[in-house]
This record gives sequence, C-alpha cells and structure tokens, in this order.
Amino acid sequence: MEIRQLGPEDAEAFAAIRLEALQNEPNAFGATYEDEKKRTLAEWKERFTAPRESGYFGALVNGEIVGTIGYFRQKGKKVRHKAAIVSMYVREAHRGSGMAAGLMNAALAYLRELGDVDQVQLAVVASNPAAVRFYEKMGFAVYGLEKRALKAGDTYFDELLMNLFLE
Repeated sequence: MEIRQLGPEDAEAFAAIRLEALQNEPNAFGATYEDEKKRTLAEWKERFTAPRESGYFGALVNGEIVGTIGYFRQKGKKVRHKAAIVSMYVREAHRGSGMAAGLMNAALAYLRELGDVDQVQLAVVASNPAAVRFYEKMGFAVYGLEKRALKAGDTYFDELLMNLFLE
C-alpha cells in the first residue's frame, strides 16, 4: 500500500473512486452521485491545483486508488488556522486494514507541516457509529450536533461536528 498526495494526473482515477463512494455510501456525503458525475475532467483536475488550500490523499494498492481523504483550509484571515477533513472513503475490501488511519495520518501530517493550521474539523453523519468511533480513535472530539444537516429525499441526517487541535 502506498499513500500519497494526489495531483492533476490522478483526476480520472480520483473521479472514479469518488463516484463509487457516492454510489456505495450516499448518505455519508454532502455531494450526490448525480451532481458529481456531471463534472468534466477539467473540473476534476481543478481540485488538485492549489494543494496548500485544498487537496486529496489517496491510498493505492498495485497502482489503483482504493481510498481517499480530502482537506481544505478556511479562507478568511480570522479562520486560516482551521482546516477541514472531507470525503473520507475506503473501499469495503480494504476496511479494517489500517488504510483509513494511514490516510488520516497523512492528511494531518501535511496540515501540520503547513505550520499555521492548529485546528482540524470534520462532520460525520451521526447514524454512522463506526465512522464516529474511528474519528474518536484518531483524536477527534465532538463539539456539536447539526440537526437535519443533510436531506436525501424525505429523510434527514444529523451530523456530529468534531475537531482535533494540532500540537
């Protein structure tokens, strides 16, 4: 297994696993498969053009991306010290292998290296206890609950808001 930061050259492979994630775990993400599948290759590549601001890490097995994690930094002067973790996904066949922890550790190490990020936040669907336990194991703590954060059809999903303070 290799974990590395993804670049524009990975856009097609990233798009494929992102669409897979949205199909397999539709309630875990704010985006929808229907919206994301409309993106052009150029739009997918744009996601990798400013790595100090936002980007993705991928876990690769035999050269194929089988897991991803994204991050983005807040833009305003008073919130530049915060970053968010987004789009965490590991193919089912690789869950329980330590791949998710490897991805999270890579993203957190990168954010630490930037030197001016001291808080990392994420939101996780409250009805996904395995994901909540994973984030807690990685050092994140719940600081809030957003009721009805996501809506799919007539069903609402609450999200737990979690953060981790970097030392």
